[in-house]
Amino acid sequence: MNPTPKLSTATIAARIPYANAAPFYALWADAPFAVRNLVPRELGREAEAGNVDLGLMAAGDFVRLKDRFELLQPPMGLAARGQVMSVLLFSRRPAAALANALISVSPETSTSVRLLHLLLDVRRGLPGVRYVRGLEPAQADALLMIGDSAMRMRNRRPAGFTHTLDLGSDWLEWTGLPFTFAVWAVRSSLDPALKDEFARFLDASLAAGLADLPAVARQQTEPGWTADEMEAYLRCFHYRFGPEDLKGLERFEELLRQHDLIRGD
Repeated sequence: MNPTPKLSTATIAARIPYANAAPFYALWADAPFAVRNLVPRELGREAEAGNVDLGLMAAGDFVRLKDRFELLQPPMGLAARGQVMSVLLFSRRPAAALANALISVSPETSTSVRLLHLLLDVRRGLPGVRYVRGLEPAQADALLMIGDSAMRMRNRRPAGFTHTLDLGSDWLEWTGLPFTFAVWAVRSSLDPALKDEFARFLDASLAAGLADLPAVARQQTEPGWTADEMEAYLRCFHYRFGPEDLKGLERFEELLRQHDLIRGD
């Protein structure tokens, strides 16, 4: 009889090193698998290349890679109903006035750039908006920032960028649904026993993080927020998905397919 396979360093798990994902990682110092820290866009690329077995994958990449990845069960990730405070468009004029704007897009984003296309091109019907990665603020009419960088810029934005659009709030206003930014996804071909073992480990690690959220918040110093601000921020997220979070993910996929926004860039 073959022994049940065990997680080992042969299994590669990728994590997004952003403050909002910190509650998942409470027990990862003793993780029984290999760990890679990758920002969302790079995580998607490495997963597509076959270099990652499972990870906290950007929703846009999960939709794109559904032929080889599936949701970990029970489903977990990063979703929020409304304001998210770390996926932000800073602009020189209001969002409704951004026709023909040149938008600098963070090199790290995979999901939020697709979401912004939907919110500006589709929801508002703005013509001629151009999305270019990594422009200097002086070259752009608006800046799409995500993660800790967006959090740092909240109070230290470049001169002239007086307007802010929180993409989570805008999505909720448009659809009435939470937005699912990232999902724990696993390669479909991975042995089912390994999927189950990782799911149990991740659930225990998340439970430990949520049980001591003030301590987790205090450790997230990179964005420059107070511990109380950080704890309030972390409490905005749904880490274990409910039906509405999955419905929001389905609606996002539906809109991406409808408007030909699935493919990578």
